[in-house]
Amino acid sequence: MVAGADRDAPETVATDVAAVRSPGRRRAALLQYLFLVVVAAFGGYWIYAHRDELAEAWDTVSFWPVVGAMLCGMIGAASAVPIWRTVLAGMGSNLGWRSAARIVLIGQLGKYVPGGVWPVIVQARMAREENVPLVRSGSASLMSLIISVISSLTLGAVALALSGAAVLDDWWWVTLLVIPLLAVLHPRVIGWLGTIAGKVLRRPIVLPVMDLGTVLRAAAWALAGQIVLGIQYYLLLGMVSGDWHDLLLAIGLFQLATSAGILVVFAAAGAGPRELILVAGSAAAIGQGPALLAVLLSRAVLTVGDFLLAGIGWLLGRWERREAVANAAAVSPDHDPAVADRGTE
Repeated sequence: MVAGADRDAPETVATDVAAVRSPGRRRAALLQYLFLVVVAAFGGYWIYAHRDELAEAWDTVSFWPVVGAMLCGMIGAASAVPIWRTVLAGMGSNLGWRSAARIVLIGQLGKYVPGGVWPVIVQARMAREENVPLVRSGSASLMSLIISVISSLTLGAVALALSGAAVLDDWWWVTLLVIPLLAVLHPRVIGWLGTIAGKVLRRPIVLPVMDLGTVLRAAAWALAGQIVLGIQYYLLLGMVSGDWHDLLLAIGLFQLATSAGILVVFAAAGAGPRELILVAGSAAAIGQGPALLAVLLSRAVLTVGDFLLAGIGWLLGRWERREAVANAAAVSPDHDPAVADRGTE
């Protein structure tokens, strides 16, 4: 994606689609699905091996912590809307909240397809309906992802360092990486990362340079959502362990695990890497069985929450179409609202 090449957007999308359907891409997709099968097989074996501990931990599951975790998960996931909207506005396209929510909440389901690029493609195509150039919306999605990963890694490292938990042990010095990570939030550094990504992907990616205020506002939205997502895991961890003293540990582990899941692009929705890190880190505090149950419950509530948010996005789209029909009827006396409304069904 090249900044300033908006007029070439249709050709760009056609090229992207052709690339996705190329033999190389098909082989990559096959490997990604094979990775999912391997993850599922090892996950199933792990669950079977710890079935007694899981059964014992299951007795601690109660309704309200799970509901609270789902609500926190939905709120945290919904923070992607203001992040993307803020970045897009910094690039010159201002969208209303409903339009942005529809695009982001539905588009984010693409993360459940292996490959890592589908949310960007889906959001770019949907944003085109709002007269946002494909290149600009795609760049906004990619830059939002970069900002989110950096803020997630930073939050995870700081939270674990402050928690004083034994999870880090001799690896405490890793938290010092927070200092260069914060420097990466500078707009020019983000643009440089886009250039590097373009070389790796063998596709021209030039991210437009935004002002620092826009990046910081997007990062603030990201941090707010990530804290709430960490609370989601904390509720489940506390429920299965009975220990409600490790909020920072839960937030730190969840954010580092989430970042790893995003960076491993061939893992759909981070499946595999995220669970491995969460179980390994949590088991040190509460044991294998409860840790595994908390991680499985987290994956379940977040997945259900994502699909519920996508449903909300779809409803927002219907609301917008009905408003468009009503406005058209008000402008044109000969317009038949009933007929037009049926056309939106």
